[in-house]
Amino acid sequence: MKENDRLEITNKIEVDNIKQLLSEKMSYIPDIGSYGICYQLKCYAGIDVNAILNKCTIEHGLAIYKYVCQIEVQHHVSRILTYSPFREKVIRELTELIPVAIGPYIAYAEDYQSNETIEKKKNETGRVLLVMPNHSIREIKSMYNCDSFIREIERVKKKFDTVMVCLYFEDLKSGMWKPYKEKGYHIVSAGFPGSPHFFSRLKYILSLSDAMILNEYSTGMAYAMYMGKPVHLIRQKIEHIATGCNNCYQLENRQCDEIYELFYNDQFVITEKQIEFGKYMFGLDCVKSAEEMKKLLLSLIRITR
Repeated sequence: MKENDRLEITNKIEVDNIKQLLSEKMSYIPDIGSYGICYQLKCYAGIDVNAILNKCTIEHGLAIYKYVCQIEVQHHVSRILTYSPFREKVIRELTELIPVAIGPYIAYAEDYQSNETIEKKKNETGRVLLVMPNHSIREIKSMYNCDSFIREIERVKKKFDTVMVCLYFEDLKSGMWKPYKEKGYHIVSAGFPGSPHFFSRLKYILSLSDAMILNEYSTGMAYAMYMGKPVHLIRQKIEHIATGCNNCYQLENRQCDEIYELFYNDQFVITEKQIEFGKYMFGLDCVKSAEEMKKLLLSLIRITR
C-alpha cells in the first residue's frame, strides 16, 4: 500500500469512532512533529510535505508562563515558530532562537469534512457545548474531580442541545470517557497526536461546536477564540502524576488569576477584553496568508543548504 493511500484511509476515520482512532499509530511524513503541525503548515503553504525544516522548531503548545520547553529548543536550530507576541518576547528572553509568531495553528488546518457534511451534522446536533478537559500526556497522568466538572457542565448546558466531550488519546486509552458517556455526552477525539490529520479533525470538532468549557487553561482556548467560539473556563484542582521520566513539563497546577477571571464566562459571550488578550497571548491577528507562509517555510528550507 502506498503512503498516500494510507494517509487517505486514516483521513476518513470519524471523530466519534473511538476504536479506530485508538488503533491509529502512524507518522509517515518527515518532521511532522506533535499533532502534525508541520505537515499542515506545508499543505497550507502549498509546498512539498517531504521538505524538511531541520533548522526550525515549532512550539507545540501555548504557554502563559515565562518558560520554554527544553525539548523543543535543545536541537541545533536557529528559529522557532510560535503563537503570539507574548511567546516571542519570552523566547527572546530565555533562548538564542529567533521566534516567529504565526498565530493559532488551527488556522492552517485542512478541512476535514465538506461544508455540506458539517451543515448536515449541525442539523443533527443542534447547538453544541464542546467540553475539553485537561488531558494526560505520555508519562504524565492528569487527575481531577470528574463529578465536580460534570456538575458545572450540567449547570451551563441548558442553552445547548448536545454536549460533546473531546478527549485526548491517552485519556481515551485509560477509560476517562466512561463518566462522560454515562451522562449521555457524545465522545469525540482528534486521534493519535502523531497523525498528520490531528489538526484537521480538531478543526472539524470545533466547527461543530458553538461554545467551549474547560477546567484548566489550554491551547484549545486559542483555537476556540480564533474560530469565534466563546470559552467558559472554570478553576479546578488538577493533579499531574509523573508515570515516567519527562522533565520538560511543569507538574504543579499553576494558576493565572487574570485568565480565570477573564474567561469565567457562563453566559458564553466573547468580550472586547478577551479579544485584546487573545491578540497578545494567542496571536489572533498573527495568522499568515498562504503566500506569506510559503515564503517563510521556503526560507527555512534554504537555510539548510
